[in-house]
Amino acid sequence: MPVASKMPIKFECTNCNKIYMHPYRIDALAFYPDCPDCKKAGLLLGTAEITDFIKYPSTFAKNLFKQISHNLNK
Repeated sequence: MPVASKMPIKFECTNCNKIYMHPYRIDALAFYPDCPDCKKAGLLLGTAEITDFIKYPSTFAKNLFKQISHNLNK
């Protein structure tokens, strides 16, 4: 599967009312990353959509860079 087709997973932090994304992982349903701001676990919203790319372009760029660098290290 191409790197670009692995969309990040979107989470919502109910504590600070923010949306944050995390790179796609195989164990994503068992691993919920903490909010980068308040460090509390967020709620899973599902995979990011194309409209999220317009709303959060820097987050998408960071996730894409992480996926590419991870695949290059393999």
